[in-house]
Amino acid sequence: MSPVGSSTLAHALKAAAIAAILATLVLPSLGRCPSVGEEELVTAPAPAMRCSECGPHCTEMCRISVPPKCSQDCDVPSCEDCRSAAIRDCRARCKAGGCDCDGYATQSCTGSCFGSSSCSDCMRLTGKQCTSDCNSKCAATCV
Repeated sequence: MSPVGSSTLAHALKAAAIAAILATLVLPSLGRCPSVGEEELVTAPAPAMRCSECGPHCTEMCRISVPPKCSQDCDVPSCEDCRSAAIRDCRARCKAGGCDCDGYATQSCTGSCFGSSSCSDCMRLTGKQCTSDCNSKCAATCV
Protein backbone atom coordinates (compact mmCIF):
# COMPACT_ATOMS: atom_id res chain seq x y z
CA MET A 1 0.00 0.00 0.00
CA SER A 2 1.33 3.46 -0.84
CA PRO A 3 2.13 5.94 1.96
CA VAL A 4 -0.76 8.13 0.76
CA GLY A 5 -3.20 5.19 0.92
CA SER A 6 -2.10 4.18 4.42
CA SER A 7 -2.37 7.80 5.59
CA THR A 8 -5.90 8.01 4.20
CA LEU A 9 -6.82 4.74 5.92
CA ALA A 10 -5.37 6.00 9.21
CA HIS A 11 -7.43 9.18 8.96
CA ALA A 12 -10.55 7.18 8.13
CA LEU A 13 -10.00 4.90 11.15
CA LYS A 14 -9.49 7.92 13.41
CA ALA A 15 -12.66 9.52 12.06
CA ALA A 16 -14.63 6.31 12.62
CA ALA A 17 -13.29 5.99 16.17
CA ILE A 18 -14.16 9.61 16.95
CA ALA A 19 -17.64 9.17 15.47
CA ALA A 20 -18.19 6.03 17.57
CA ILE A 21 -17.05 7.78 20.75
CA LEU A 22 -19.23 10.80 20.08
CA ALA A 23 -22.18 8.54 19.34
CA THR A 24 -21.82 6.81 22.71
CA LEU A 25 -21.70 10.21 24.42
CA VAL A 26 -24.55 11.87 22.51
CA LEU A 27 -27.06 9.08 21.89
CA PRO A 28 -27.84 8.34 25.57
CA SER A 29 -28.79 12.00 26.10
CA LEU A 30 -31.30 11.92 23.22
CA GLY A 31 -33.63 9.50 24.98
CA ARG A 32 -34.05 5.83 24.26
CA CYS A 33 -36.51 3.67 22.48
CA PRO A 34 -37.59 0.95 24.94
CA SER A 35 -36.60 -1.74 22.44
CA VAL A 36 -33.04 -0.47 22.06
CA GLY A 37 -30.74 -1.66 24.80
CA GLU A 38 -27.31 -0.46 25.90
CA GLU A 39 -25.63 -3.08 23.71
CA GLU A 40 -27.28 -1.66 20.61
CA LEU A 41 -25.70 1.73 21.27
CA VAL A 42 -22.24 0.43 22.13
CA THR A 43 -21.78 -2.04 19.29
CA ALA A 44 -23.60 -0.21 16.49
CA PRO A 45 -21.25 0.76 13.66
CA ALA A 46 -20.61 4.37 12.81
CA PRO A 47 -22.61 5.63 9.81
CA ALA A 48 -21.08 4.95 6.38
CA MET A 49 -18.33 2.75 7.79
CA ARG A 50 -16.25 0.85 5.26
CA CYS A 51 -16.67 -2.90 5.49
CA SER A 52 -12.92 -3.33 5.99
CA GLU A 53 -13.21 -1.23 9.17
CA CYS A 54 -15.85 -3.46 10.81
CA GLY A 55 -13.34 -5.84 12.43
CA PRO A 56 -11.19 -3.18 14.15
CA HIS A 57 -14.28 -1.15 15.11
CA CYS A 58 -16.04 -4.13 16.68
CA THR A 59 -12.91 -5.32 18.48
CA GLU A 60 -12.47 -1.90 20.08
CA MET A 61 -16.15 -1.45 20.96
CA CYS A 62 -16.31 -4.90 22.57
CA ARG A 63 -13.02 -4.36 24.41
CA ILE A 64 -14.72 -1.40 26.10
CA SER A 65 -18.21 -2.83 26.62
CA VAL A 66 -17.47 -6.40 27.80
CA PRO A 67 -15.63 -5.85 31.15
CA PRO A 68 -18.60 -4.12 32.86
CA LYS A 69 -20.81 -7.06 31.86
CA CYS A 70 -18.42 -9.46 33.63
CA SER A 71 -17.78 -7.36 36.72
CA GLN A 72 -19.70 -9.71 39.03
CA ASP A 73 -17.39 -12.59 38.04
CA CYS A 74 -14.20 -10.54 37.81
CA ASP A 75 -14.35 -8.04 40.69
CA VAL A 76 -13.21 -10.43 43.40
CA PRO A 77 -9.97 -10.20 45.42
CA SER A 78 -7.16 -12.55 44.52
CA CYS A 79 -7.10 -15.86 46.36
CA GLU A 80 -3.98 -14.91 48.31
CA ASP A 81 -5.39 -11.52 49.35
CA CYS A 82 -8.68 -13.06 50.41
CA ARG A 83 -7.04 -15.86 52.41
CA SER A 84 -4.63 -13.47 54.16
CA ALA A 85 -7.49 -11.18 55.20
CA ALA A 86 -9.64 -14.12 56.36
CA ILE A 87 -6.82 -15.62 58.43
CA ARG A 88 -6.06 -12.21 59.97
CA ASP A 89 -9.75 -11.79 60.81
CA CYS A 90 -9.96 -15.30 62.28
CA ARG A 91 -6.86 -14.83 64.44
CA ALA A 92 -8.15 -11.47 65.69
CA ARG A 93 -11.43 -13.08 66.80
CA CYS A 94 -9.88 -16.26 68.13
CA LYS A 95 -8.00 -15.04 71.21
CA ALA A 96 -8.14 -18.38 73.08
CA GLY A 97 -6.66 -20.38 70.21
CA GLY A 98 -7.88 -23.68 68.82
CA CYS A 99 -9.60 -22.09 65.82
CA ASP A 100 -9.34 -23.57 62.35
CA CYS A 101 -8.33 -20.36 60.59
CA ASP A 102 -7.13 -22.21 57.51
CA GLY A 103 -10.54 -23.90 57.19
CA TYR A 104 -12.25 -20.56 57.79
CA ALA A 105 -10.16 -18.95 55.02
CA THR A 106 -10.91 -21.82 52.63
CA GLN A 107 -14.65 -21.51 53.28
CA SER A 108 -14.64 -17.70 53.13
CA CYS A 109 -12.63 -17.45 49.91
CA THR A 110 -14.27 -20.07 47.72
CA GLY A 111 -15.22 -17.48 45.07
CA SER A 112 -11.75 -15.96 44.91
CA CYS A 113 -9.80 -19.22 45.01
CA PHE A 114 -11.96 -21.62 43.02
CA GLY A 115 -14.11 -19.37 40.85
CA SER A 116 -11.29 -17.58 39.01
CA SER A 117 -12.08 -19.29 35.71
CA SER A 118 -15.57 -17.76 35.74
CA CYS A 119 -14.06 -14.32 35.01
CA SER A 120 -12.02 -15.53 32.03
CA ASP A 121 -14.97 -17.61 30.81
CA CYS A 122 -17.28 -14.58 31.00
CA MET A 123 -14.79 -12.32 29.23
CA ARG A 124 -14.15 -14.87 26.48
CA LEU A 125 -17.78 -15.85 25.85
CA THR A 126 -19.26 -12.36 26.19
CA GLY A 127 -16.47 -10.93 24.02
CA LYS A 128 -17.05 -13.55 21.36
CA GLN A 129 -20.82 -12.86 21.32
CA CYS A 130 -20.28 -9.08 21.28
CA THR A 131 -17.83 -9.28 18.37
CA SER A 132 -20.10 -11.62 16.42
CA ASP A 133 -23.18 -9.41 16.94
CA CYS A 134 -21.28 -6.23 16.11
CA ASN A 135 -19.70 -7.69 12.96
CA SER A 136 -23.12 -8.91 11.76
CA LYS A 137 -24.68 -5.49 12.26
CA CYS A 138 -21.70 -3.75 10.69
CA ALA A 139 -21.71 -6.06 7.65
CA ALA A 140 -25.38 -5.25 7.11
CA THR A 141 -24.76 -1.47 7.04
CA CYS A 142 -21.19 -0.96 5.82
CA VAL A 143 -20.24 0.39 2.41
